[in-house]
Amino acid sequence: MKTISLGVLGDLPVVLPDLATQQAIADTMTQLDEHERLLREQLALTRRIRHGALDGGIIPTP
Repeated sequence: MKTISLGVLGDLPVVLPDLATQQAIADTMTQLDEHERLLREQLALTRRIRHGALDGGIIPTP
């Protein structure tokens, strides 16, 4: 297996986007985090409702 030494890796240039692009990326990531949080809340609610229905809370057992 071939490897890359730390010295070679350290010599590689790292190109960063301009500050406006970095801010746009950060804003998008923040929006995605919020969307994910909301989806997780909806999933938890759906699971609670389903669990309640299956335990006879909504659908009566015969």
